[in-house]
Amino acid sequence: MKSQNKNAFDNAFASWNKSVASLIDVDWTEQLRILNDVAELITPELSLEEITKTIYSNVNHLLDAFQFAVGLYDEKEGVIVYKGMIEDGISIPDFSVEVIDDNRFASWCIRNETEIFMNNVDSEYIKYLKYKPIPFAGSNPKAAIYVPLKLHNKVVGLITVRTIRKNVYSQHHLYILKTVGNFIVRALELANISSKPYSKTEGCNKEWRWCNEENLAARSKRELKLLTEREKEVLFLLVTGLSNKVLAERLFVSPVTIKTHTLNIYKKMDVANRTAAILKAVEFGWVF
Repeated sequence: MKSQNKNAFDNAFASWNKSVASLIDVDWTEQLRILNDVAELITPELSLEEITKTIYSNVNHLLDAFQFAVGLYDEKEGVIVYKGMIEDGISIPDFSVEVIDDNRFASWCIRNETEIFMNNVDSEYIKYLKYKPIPFAGSNPKAAIYVPLKLHNKVVGLITVRTIRKNVYSQHHLYILKTVGNFIVRALELANISSKPYSKTEGCNKEWRWCNEENLAARSKRELKLLTEREKEVLFLLVTGLSNKVLAERLFVSPVTIKTHTLNIYKKMDVANRTAAILKAVEFGWVF
């Protein structure tokens, strides 16, 4: 009995030691830099295909994304629409999956509003489905992660990575995918906001305006006072969707100067990136 307990302890310790070793090998600074780059690159102006390509080119440095896809949930039609799925650097033709299909991982993820985490699809599929499904597109995966995308507590889609190798994912990779998923949701939120016309002219694009600061709520006014006049100007131009390069040209400064301003803005607003800053500016009523 003691021998069995010792073996169990030794196995558990070896597993823990391996996990710790893998974390030590992670270049956290580089991973945070890549995630920040992804956040900066995902903007409301991008199509789903462009968002997928943008993420794929960066996320592959963080985890095994042999297959990568973002699916948007069309509740009215009852389908998950995939546009621009990528496998091994090659785009897969668009396709859709019915949410009522009871033998699809994506459908299960949407219906249950819960992530799927498998390091061995051949043996772990049973946790989610009765039968192992045959993919609609791409290769048969050996490991996969699916994460639902939620906007205002409502599922609007999912993000997934899959690979032809087993035992390659950890909880750290799940965290990375959830973080990237949050970037996508914020871009969808901003795309929805900016699609609403300011004027009554049909088809007119959003015309952003800066607020009358005297009409702001007390908290909003306090937060706004933290920003300099130049930072307010930069923030407003960020909201309009200009890239750092174009923004620099508009203000007759260098891109490095714009980068410094944006970092100061993020710090004062207590946000991590451009998308979060824009959402907060809209929430506080600074722009409308």
